[in-house]
Amino acid sequence: MDRMNEGPVDPAGVTAALVGIEVYADGDEYSELPGPARDALRFAEWLRACGVPAENITLLLAPTPDFAEEAATRAAALGIPVTPASADLVRRTFIELDRTCELLFTYWGGHGVIAPSTMSRHLLLAESTERDPQSVLFDDLRRHLLCEDEEHLDLTRQIFIVDTCGWYLKRREREPVPRRFPQGDLSDKEIDQYFLFASRDGQGAINDAGLGTTEFAGQVLGYLHSGLRVLPPDVEELTRRVDRYFSDPARATDVTQTPVTVRHRSYAGSERDLGSARLRERRVLPVAPAHLHDALGRLHQRSTRHVGRFALSKSGIGAHAGLHAINVGYTTLDVSAGVPKRAAYATVRHFYDAIPNGRLVVRGAAGSGKTVLAVHLATELLESRAKDEPVPVLLTLVNWRTPPPECRPDGSQAGYDRLVRHFEGWLADQLLKQNLCDDAQTARALVDGRWILPVLDGLDEVRTPREVNADGPSGYLVTAIDRYLTAGSGRPAPVVVTVRTTGDDDTQPGLSSACVVEMQRLSVPEIVGALTDGVPGYSTDGQWEDLRADLRLGEASTAARRLDSPWKLVLAVKAVTGPDPQVPVTELVHALVRAGDGADEALHERLLAAFVPAACADAVVAEPRPPDAPTAVRWLAELARHLGRHASEDLTLSRMWVIAGERRVRAVQAVAHVGIVLFFCVACLLAAVGGPGHAVTTVGHLIDGTADLSGATGRRLWAAAAFTAVVTAAAAATGMAHRTWVPVVNRRTRGLRERFEGPKRSRLPLSILSGLEIGGAIGSAFGLGTYLLFGPIAGLVVGGVIGLSLGYGMEAKVGLDRTLSGNFFPAYYWLWDGLGLLAGAATGTLVFWLVDYPPLSGTAFGAAVGFFAAFAIGLIGWLRYVIAMTMMKRRNLLPWKVAAFLDWGHRAGVLRVHGVSWQFRHAELQHWLAAQERPPLSRRPSSGRWRRLPERVVPRVE
Repeated sequence: MDRMNEGPVDPAGVTAALVGIEVYADGDEYSELPGPARDALRFAEWLRACGVPAENITLLLAPTPDFAEEAATRAAALGIPVTPASADLVRRTFIELDRTCELLFTYWGGHGVIAPSTMSRHLLLAESTERDPQSVLFDDLRRHLLCEDEEHLDLTRQIFIVDTCGWYLKRREREPVPRRFPQGDLSDKEIDQYFLFASRDGQGAINDAGLGTTEFAGQVLGYLHSGLRVLPPDVEELTRRVDRYFSDPARATDVTQTPVTVRHRSYAGSERDLGSARLRERRVLPVAPAHLHDALGRLHQRSTRHVGRFALSKSGIGAHAGLHAINVGYTTLDVSAGVPKRAAYATVRHFYDAIPNGRLVVRGAAGSGKTVLAVHLATELLESRAKDEPVPVLLTLVNWRTPPPECRPDGSQAGYDRLVRHFEGWLADQLLKQNLCDDAQTARALVDGRWILPVLDGLDEVRTPREVNADGPSGYLVTAIDRYLTAGSGRPAPVVVTVRTTGDDDTQPGLSSACVVEMQRLSVPEIVGALTDGVPGYSTDGQWEDLRADLRLGEASTAARRLDSPWKLVLAVKAVTGPDPQVPVTELVHALVRAGDGADEALHERLLAAFVPAACADAVVAEPRPPDAPTAVRWLAELARHLGRHASEDLTLSRMWVIAGERRVRAVQAVAHVGIVLFFCVACLLAAVGGPGHAVTTVGHLIDGTADLSGATGRRLWAAAAFTAVVTAAAAATGMAHRTWVPVVNRRTRGLRERFEGPKRSRLPLSILSGLEIGGAIGSAFGLGTYLLFGPIAGLVVGGVIGLSLGYGMEAKVGLDRTLSGNFFPAYYWLWDGLGLLAGAATGTLVFWLVDYPPLSGTAFGAAVGFFAAFAIGLIGWLRYVIAMTMMKRRNLLPWKVAAFLDWGHRAGVLRVHGVSWQFRHAELQHWLAAQERPPLSRRPSSGRWRRLPERVVPRVE
């Protein structure tokens, strides 16, 4: 229930606390403000005119000397004594409020600041000095007035008019020490609190010293005097009045001031930020069409899961045991009105809200925390997203498709429009690939309506052709983002981009109207705090004394420069902690504090070399694990070189086979295809000559020249020969083809732990059907071939044994994963199996009729052949992967179960999962691994392998 609008309150049931502070103890730090004390008196005069008793009004003033006498005279005329606005008296006033009243009216005028570390609003007290700033923490006061009183609490309607600045504290300014209020249990009563702030976070409030008032107070008092003298006033109309004034484009001022209204209804739990019309433009969208409501809801849920998985894949400063997240700061390079000059990781959501058009570019060196900041912002936006705001979607720009020539700009508006459409198409395609949308039409509708807020990570990782004639290494993409406008309004659409700085001005993205921030180096206190949290004994162990002494030098510290980013700290802490430290403490300390040419590079090289071995020794990573650290480094280096050769960042199992050499793998597969087909074709040729089941006799007749090849037998032989030629050519062609027939899988790659648990009960029927499909296809083919050679009994035995063993083994034990993503996706293959069976049955019926065989026999024969052919084609991608991994295993370059190794790398913090692929979590680590010298090729001894062959026929694709 909205208690503020329940009706008027008896003036005798109103209590008021009016605070006006114009002078402070440190006049140099906090300048005089001729205005707040005068405005407090004006509010007192209005309250008295409304009939509020003088004894119900507390007037706390710290006026300028020239106004002190006048203030006392005017207050006496109202029958209200002036109480000094000291910290103790202000605190006592709010603690001892008359809670028998129903309405509280509060005005506070003076200096105010925002602490960037907590985004809390501090109302400065008169005793504040530069060295000892004191304040009332507004949220602390607000909550105090919501708590239960031992006797009663009838202040169920509370109005706060806060006329202070909202500037952010500068980096070296002290954060005010708040005077706390007692807290207790929140009341069960419905309490309606209304707050009207003169400015939003990061902005100032205009004070006119000549008139002795503020622009904000003038508007509020103007409305109060213009309406009926009833309490409470119509706060909704008051909000609209103030909002219209400060949103008026004709209002000329050098300072952007945006009053903010927050309405909090306790117990009912409703809270809203009304802001100004100018700032609401950025986020509010037209009402979504009815057919998109469900899609938006699914997009929100899936994006939340997607961002959460990505965050868990980042082994940043918080991923190491005992090492907590650092509140990394960043500075604004292009300061716009209302945008703070600096902020930090924990407050990025508040910072983003101050950017009018929602365009943010995060710059920083490698490992400075850009991606972690973008992921945190996306998480915060998703958690607090309203229905009329776009859904944040996290995308990595390594997947950006360079536009084809026909979509590249030619200087005309039409050319730019084609480029933007290409960018929109790429966004829609990414929504599908990351399984954020179910169909292309919905994805395109969400993009065209600007219902997504793209969070684009890694602009520096975009590879652009040399012929690009635009600023920066990714000019087409920057141009497309720059012209990505809100539909129907022509304003820049919200977007967040991260980019690594390299010192080259050409890499600076030129997004118009974007707020550009630069990640800051970690300060010495942040470094010391991280080391204290993450390294046992850092504060007390004598081995660390030289480092502690160096860090005490502050900005002159050599070690601070070498540990000035979260990534560098992760490397250092990981190297000296864990069950098997890779770098002795004394060696690390010496390397951190010593000077000399090349010392920085040598230290970084040493820490990079220790990262993977430390991950191997980390006890928190469960099996399966690499056999030893050098092997893990060798395998990861091979993967990194593979990515470098193919100009990619994605390790996708369905394309992993190329790592062993495309032509080599395809040639081996073609030979395997032809070998299997020839076995079956030879059986067909012998059966055409001598009949099914008489292979031995037929071979004997062919050898001694007594076989009859005339008449119907001749026609059957020619038909069998033609069949042999066709299927052999098809087998060789499919083996050598580039296409693997693996369907596009939009679901993410499933974790190894999920797959080791076996099929869930809900999908057990599908698993049984899949096993029957596998066994039926392989068993029928080999059984049919054996029948043609040796007769029906042999065919049934061979087909049954092979079908049952492979059907059960490849589904239940190996877990045949033809999509190579861990996703159970049999329906795609069953469709093609069915089509192959029908096509084969029809063809076999016709051919057998033409060669004087019973048509029903042709139907059965063709169905078996078509079923197996369709199944074999669907198995091409999986078999190619098995061949490649077998070749890499024999050369001792990769493990046979490479997917299990990739899963280990993800859990160890070396890799991250993105959609259906793995990526190295840090480009610097990937480049270092790729630069490692490749060991000479070797083959492992084969002794003892034959005994284990039955249990390792094929590797499990985890």
